[in-house]
Amino acid sequence: MCGWLFLLAGLSPAQTAISSIEIFGNSFFSQRELLEKIPSKSGASLSSIEQSKTVLQEMYHAEGFYSFVIDSVSIKISDDSSSARVGVFLNEHDRTLISEVGVIGNKAFTSKELLALIETTPDAPMNSLLLESDIQSLLNYYSRRGYPFTKISGDSIHLDPTEHSKLIVQLTVDEGAKVYLDEIQIEGNISTTAVVVTREARVVTGELFDQDKLEKIQRRLERLQLFSSVAEPQLYVKSGSQADSLRGGLLIAVKEGNANTFDGIIGYVPSTIQDAAGYFTGNVFVAMRNLFGTGRKAMVKWQRETATTQELELQYREPWLFGFPLGLGGTFFQRKQDSTYVKTKIELRGEFTVSEALTVAGNVLSESVYPSAEVTQFTVFESNALFFGGEILYDTRDNIRNPTSGVKYSTSVQQGRKKITGPQKFLNLITEKNFSIQKYAVDAEAFFSVFNRQVIMAGIHGKQISSSRLELSDLFQFGGTTTLRGYRENQFFASQIVYINLEYRFLTGRASSLFGFLDAGYFSRPADPLKGIIRQEKSLYGSGFGARIETGLGILNISYALGQGDSFSNGKIHVGIINEF
Repeated sequence: MCGWLFLLAGLSPAQTAISSIEIFGNSFFSQRELLEKIPSKSGASLSSIEQSKTVLQEMYHAEGFYSFVIDSVSIKISDDSSSARVGVFLNEHDRTLISEVGVIGNKAFTSKELLALIETTPDAPMNSLLLESDIQSLLNYYSRRGYPFTKISGDSIHLDPTEHSKLIVQLTVDEGAKVYLDEIQIEGNISTTAVVVTREARVVTGELFDQDKLEKIQRRLERLQLFSSVAEPQLYVKSGSQADSLRGGLLIAVKEGNANTFDGIIGYVPSTIQDAAGYFTGNVFVAMRNLFGTGRKAMVKWQRETATTQELELQYREPWLFGFPLGLGGTFFQRKQDSTYVKTKIELRGEFTVSEALTVAGNVLSESVYPSAEVTQFTVFESNALFFGGEILYDTRDNIRNPTSGVKYSTSVQQGRKKITGPQKFLNLITEKNFSIQKYAVDAEAFFSVFNRQVIMAGIHGKQISSSRLELSDLFQFGGTTTLRGYRENQFFASQIVYINLEYRFLTGRASSLFGFLDAGYFSRPADPLKGIIRQEKSLYGSGFGARIETGLGILNISYALGQGDSFSNGKIHVGIINEF
């Protein structure tokens, strides 16, 4: 009848639009769920009905309604044949249950062992999507235990001859040959030696193939920051019988990155006093992360903030001592603070990689403080301190340079003793010249992908130093690019620091992004009676926007930030190179 009406009007189903559509007889899915999935909607053509019937059948079959039918479709066409009201009448029938689940063809693992890994079970509704997921779980199980060529089919599904309303599900397994790994071949390395790659792979000759290990190898190599890209290792077969076992290897393709970084900026600040000389300020950073292609690292950093304040830092790190994932490094650091004192640190640090995400470290740190001989009034005491400490690092970020998921966490503790040795003329100001100091630090960052190429980063950081006596040279410096944006670099001195960083990032490249941020922090500083300083504490916040840009020198971080009470014209521009050394 409907076809006769179209012919009489000289119209086709494609020319008649649906004005409304209703579904009847449904109980498992709501009408809203069904209407959201099917293409037949208000305004769509009548020709979409056949496709909608197919979608409905697939939806019900996926949930185990194998007896589901569409009884009829009612179409009421308007007088001018331009629109139609559609009604779809369903009959869901009973949901099909599973009477039996079995596995055949398996030899390496028992059926009981395999069936314990899947969620498709007897007396449960048949769900094709769940069954596909179960098959993938079994394939993963085999591939992690040396069987990368296993095939599993779920085609053997039929009605139970004793209960026609139920199904028998039988999975057919073709295990394939077991594969042993004998070697690793490296492709694409130019300056980096093959030893660096193979030791990070941690493949023992003759061990069974493990798919999970391939993913771990890729992540370990990416974390070295020696390569711009690392492909997932590929399995190749050397020899053996397909029916028994095979001998193979892994091909790892890498692309060399820029392991060496030189970044420098020098500026001249003229004097504001007549006939007085100006001074140079700037920042120089040189990092070599792959000395002689061995993965050894060295770094030199010099920074001059003002005419009287500057820093010098030297680092060296030796990886993989004695064939173990044990790193040993040393640091020399010196800061000249406002012509009042010079602080020197010498640190020896060892790190042991426990797992892909977990690293434990220990360090010995010597600190010396020398007040300037030119200062006639008291500033700080001359002192020496020795610290012993430990640190735990946990890192599950999917990408170090531009993470979209995962967490980075570290916590450290240092215990030491400090001895005051001078200046002699000020020693009578105190009675206690030898005392203990404790330092604590916690850093945590979490990354969440909310939409495509959009990431939220939330970080919380805290530091504390405690002792019976603290002076200026003991305190943490706070504020600026890496802590609380919107304030001058190292603007505040504190014994306690807590701050949070919240960023919304839009990823624009492999290591680049645009971002908006909100920082908030709290610090406190103890009283210093000898200098007439009372106890201080304050809460601060900063906000702004910025960009991270991948360059040949590293990742350039530029941000514009407003501190508490700042007008737009008083904002701070922070510029720095991000380098994880």
